[in-house]
Amino acid sequence: MKKTDEPTRIVILGAGFAGVYAYLRLHALLHENTEKQITFISERDLFTFVPMLHEVATGTLLPSSITQSIRALPPCCLYRFVEARVMRVNADAKKILIHHINPEAPVPGNRIKEVSEEEVSFDYAIFSLGSYVNFFNIPGAKEHTLTLNSLDDARRVKNRIIESFEQAQITKNEAEKRRLLRFVIVGGGPTGVELAGEFADLLHGELRKSFPLVYPYAEIRLYEARERFMCFADEWFGEKAFRILSDKKRVQVFCGAPLSHISSEGIRIGEEFVPAGTVIWTAGVQAREVEIISKKRFLRDTKSRRIKVNEFLQVPSYPHLFVAGDQAWMETKEGGQPYPMRAQFAVREGEVAAENIARLMKKKPLKEFFWRDRGFLISVGKGNALAEVFGVQFSGVFAWILYRVAYLLKIVGLRAKFRTALEWILNTFLPRDISKF
Repeated sequence: MKKTDEPTRIVILGAGFAGVYAYLRLHALLHENTEKQITFISERDLFTFVPMLHEVATGTLLPSSITQSIRALPPCCLYRFVEARVMRVNADAKKILIHHINPEAPVPGNRIKEVSEEEVSFDYAIFSLGSYVNFFNIPGAKEHTLTLNSLDDARRVKNRIIESFEQAQITKNEAEKRRLLRFVIVGGGPTGVELAGEFADLLHGELRKSFPLVYPYAEIRLYEARERFMCFADEWFGEKAFRILSDKKRVQVFCGAPLSHISSEGIRIGEEFVPAGTVIWTAGVQAREVEIISKKRFLRDTKSRRIKVNEFLQVPSYPHLFVAGDQAWMETKEGGQPYPMRAQFAVREGEVAAENIARLMKKKPLKEFFWRDRGFLISVGKGNALAEVFGVQFSGVFAWILYRVAYLLKIVGLRAKFRTALEWILNTFLPRDISKF
C-alpha cells in the first residue's frame, strides 16, 4: 500500500516508439513535479528506429545512425532505468516481476542472460512492450527465414547477402549459383516493399561492381499472400509499388501467392517449389505477451493478442494501466478495425497515455485518443518514394526527399540525426558500405 507522502510511481515497460515518446511527454508535462518517480524497464538499453532497419541491412546506414541510448534521454525526470525482462504483472497488487539482464554473459541461442529477479511497485504503468514476428504457423518459416525486426536482424540480413555472393563465387554448379543468389522477401507490407527497393539498388550498384562474375545469377523476389501490397493503405500505394518494383531489373513481384512451406533449400507456393538461398520474412507481427495476474477481466484480441483498451488507452477494468503501441487494440472512430501496428500510431498513443497519467495526477478530465491522418510515406528505392499528404498522392524524387526529411525529424537524438544526415550525403557521392558487421 502506497503511503500518502510517497511520490507517484510511474513505470514504462518497453523502449520502443510508444515507450520512448511516453517518457518524453511525461518529461515535458511533469518536469516541475517533484512528487513523481519514472522508471523505465526494457530488455535493451537502446531505442532503435525500426522503420529504417532496411537501410542498415543494405549498407545505406550504419547501426549507430538509427539508435539512441535510453540513458541519453533527458535524465532529470528518469528516476531509474532497468535493463530487464518483464516476466509478470500483478494488476491488482500493482507489482511487476522482472528478471535483470547481464548483456556481457551471453548464453547459446540468446544474446542476453537473466541473472536475478526483482519486484517493482507502481501506481501507474504503461505497457509498450511492442511485438514479435508472426510466422502464421507456416511450416519451416521460423527455422529457415531471416527477419527484420531488430538491429541483430539487420546485421544477419546484411551478412547473409554478402556471404551468399562470396559463396556463389567459389561454387561451380550453375544451379547452385542461382539458388544461392535468389533472395526471397515474404510480405508485401511497408517493410518488404522498402527492403526490396533498397536491396535492388544495392544489387545493381555495389554488389554488381564487387561481384561481376556472379551478378548475372542474382535475383530478388517479393511475395505477398493477399491480392495487393499494403492492403491497409489506399489501393494506389499497392498498385504503384507493384509497378515500380516490377520495372526494376532482376526483381520479380508476386501478389496472391501464399507460401505453404519453407525449407533450407527454398520455398513452396502451392505445388511449385522455388529454390532460394535466402528467405527474409517481413509478413507480419504479433503483440508481445506477458503474464498478467488479474481478478477482473483483461481482454485481448484473439488474433493479434493485443490488449483491448478504451478511448483513453486504459485497460477498462484497471484505469491505472495504460497500453500503447503494438500491444494496444483500440477500434478506429469508424469502428470495426483497430488502429494499425505502425510507428506513427505508437508515437501518438505513447504521448496520449503519458498525458492521461499526468491528468490523473492533477485530477483533470482524461484526453481521448484521436488520430488525424497526416499522410503516409514509403520509399521504393533511391530517388523514389510514394506519398500521401493531406489527401494528395504523389511519387518520385520530391516524395523521396519528403520521406527522408520526415524520418530524419523523427529519429531520436541529435547525434543520430547528424549521423544519418551525414551518411545520406556521403552515399550520394560514395559507394555504400558492404562490409559484414
